[in-house]
Amino acid sequence: MALLFLGLSRAFVPPTVIPSTVRGGWRAASPLVARRLYMSSSSSTAEEEKRKDPVPITLLAGFLGSGKTSTLLNVLENKEGLRVGVVVNDMAKINIDSKLISSASKSGRDATILDGEEAVELQNGCACCSLADELLTSVDSLMSNGREFDCVVVELSGVADPVAVKENWKQATLLKVHPVVEKAQVSRVVTVVDSSTFGTDWMSWDFVENRDDWVEDGDNHSTQRKVPELLAEQIEAADALVINKSDLAGKDQVETASSLASGINKDAELFVSEFGRVPFKSVLGLHTEDDAEVACSDPHDHSHGHNHVEESACTDPTCDDPSHSHSLSHNHSKEVTCLDPKCDDPSHGHSHSHDHPNEDSCSDPNCNDPSHNHDHSHSHDTPAESHGITSFVYKSASPFDTKRLLDLLSSWPVPIKDTLDVGEIVEATKTGCVMEDKIETSPFVGILRSKGFCWLAPTDWKGSSSDEWRHDTAMYWSHAGKHFGINTAGQWWGSITKEQMKGYFQLNMEEFDRILKEDWASEEWGDRRQEIVFIGVNLDESAIRDALDKCLCTVEEMDFYRENLVTSNNVE
Repeated sequence: MALLFLGLSRAFVPPTVIPSTVRGGWRAASPLVARRLYMSSSSSTAEEEKRKDPVPITLLAGFLGSGKTSTLLNVLENKEGLRVGVVVNDMAKINIDSKLISSASKSGRDATILDGEEAVELQNGCACCSLADELLTSVDSLMSNGREFDCVVVELSGVADPVAVKENWKQATLLKVHPVVEKAQVSRVVTVVDSSTFGTDWMSWDFVENRDDWVEDGDNHSTQRKVPELLAEQIEAADALVINKSDLAGKDQVETASSLASGINKDAELFVSEFGRVPFKSVLGLHTEDDAEVACSDPHDHSHGHNHVEESACTDPTCDDPSHSHSLSHNHSKEVTCLDPKCDDPSHGHSHSHDHPNEDSCSDPNCNDPSHNHDHSHSHDTPAESHGITSFVYKSASPFDTKRLLDLLSSWPVPIKDTLDVGEIVEATKTGCVMEDKIETSPFVGILRSKGFCWLAPTDWKGSSSDEWRHDTAMYWSHAGKHFGINTAGQWWGSITKEQMKGYFQLNMEEFDRILKEDWASEEWGDRRQEIVFIGVNLDESAIRDALDKCLCTVEEMDFYRENLVTSNNVE
């Protein structure tokens, strides 16, 4: 039976005229990272040259109830000799998380978890709201009186945007608004995902304000966030993804969450866990020289895309505790593989096959035995690849005709079901979907996530209903689950001259050069462009591109565009 779908018109939020207070604003330039700002010069003093590297800060993101606190407790209980500082940021009226963490040491569970100086509370504050927020002060307080840490973990609220927090810290570094930016830098985002609710959250119509206890009264910024979109953005921001609560979710739900999460963010390391139990240093990115000795010796890149299904793998090469998992298989066989090329212990597994099920690859770089298999090709399929989730980017230097685009989007089919079923969506891409009591086919059925910038042509250049503002205004396209919207995203850099642009990048000319190299679509129109990524299953890329191409302005329509633009500029 064909899967039932709604038309996207039910979920579509049409663009609106920008208020005058917004039209004059510019998109913020990405600031320099700390290492560029504080790089030693030839005139630096010896003391400055010996300055220690900033302590890395990991942002721990995820929805309320996803298991962030359990993950944090696991990290604190498995520090492996490292000193970890903690900042708890909870939007609830009572910061229960901080009390729970503090009680861990009082209960005698592990006297080294917290000593009263390793944790501070970020009281009822949103870490992504401003440059002067309490996070800077809280981290500074944590590191005061000469206390030293190997890393700091900040537990964000369930509605926090990790990207905004990172950008705020970078801006604070750029402007030198707080001394703590010389001591610590945000370097990593870990997002915890509840695999048991992922499918329903992804297909929910809910806004954040519809979820109990997610936000405080008066937080108007967060309440209008769409739950699926926020989920997608937290996943996209991550350097590591913890697919948690696998014991509650079951195999199918875990696979759905893992496959889509890795499809959305293919560069993030992925860990499947129960109760937040994860390999501590791997998740936080704290790899030492000792760790490198037991890492894969293959020259291929192993930094991303591994499905770490072991819940709390031990990375200590000297550990002989039989209760610890010592598998370094990276989703290979269950066998523990020995990586020492000089080892001759027959009880050790020496196969380094990387998914070569019928072959044993020799990993000794000095081996010249022709009977050994030295083929070291790789086929590390991510969960996304194994479930047929792919992506592509649509680009064009021409504007969309606004009416044609909105007509196309209004026919975009949206599944009626309340939980994500990737298998049924794949079937619908092949057999069609039921819309208004008839079976229809659409190249957009298999799209699970899409986002990017788009350029819409004005529909009326003059008069009281003029939308001439579209010419200079970048629009942000965002679709996740059943929600879809195209909203204003500031003005295109192409709406000012390059000389004027430089004024915004005086301390960051590398970003200025990057924009001209990567975002500048044409000299005539600057960075005005279509650049939209599509992620989904069984995607018909050619058909999607063709449908969108038909919405682009024709040659004749672009001539009309230029004529109206000249007239408008002359009037001004």
